[in-house]
Amino acid sequence: MLLLNKLKLVLVLFSFPLFVNGCGDRNQEPSSTKEDYLNDNQKLLQHLQENFDPEIKAALYSQFDSDSTKKEILAIKETTPSKTDKWGLKIQRLSKDSLIMKDEFFLPEMSTNESICITQKIDSISYDLFYYNSGSFYIGSSGGEVFAYLIDFAEKQIYYTHLVIKPEKPAVLFLSKNCEGKKTKNFFMNLFKFDYPELVVSQKDILSE
Repeated sequence: MLLLNKLKLVLVLFSFPLFVNGCGDRNQEPSSTKEDYLNDNQKLLQHLQENFDPEIKAALYSQFDSDSTKKEILAIKETTPSKTDKWGLKIQRLSKDSLIMKDEFFLPEMSTNESICITQKIDSISYDLFYYNSGSFYIGSSGGEVFAYLIDFAEKQIYYTHLVIKPEKPAVLFLSKNCEGKKTKNFFMNLFKFDYPELVVSQKDILSE
């Protein structure tokens, strides 16, 4: 009987550390990995702001080149007028591991406020393009303007459109010359015709009065 009681005591003492350790494992927060923030644009933005550049306003992660094994980061920064910078957006392509900047495009007088910054797939192109739309930033109660861009990093091309909206008149759209005969032209035309079926295409860029 005494031997049985000793054996029970040993089992209880042996089980107690396991129980404590088991509870600790269940309560411990799983460590975050690189994939956790790369696949979530908000987490990626927060990571870049904290560890790379607090001035970054938006961030994207995708394949921006024909090499299907390589994905990269886009960091979008809004610059203010200074001796070295004009007001606008810097779109920087960064390597995933070292965050070294590979190239950069500038969109003058554009803002991340009330705008759209996303990746965009285009028919017959195997990788993603960067798409920017100024949204309602330049729109008022009496009309306004919408600026839209597609950036092809692999081809080092910026495709640009400018939509002018005036009361009681058809909306007028200008497309940059490099859009002609390309899938990007169809993308922009379909995009704006959805909201403005009577859309008129202009051969010259127009500034709203």
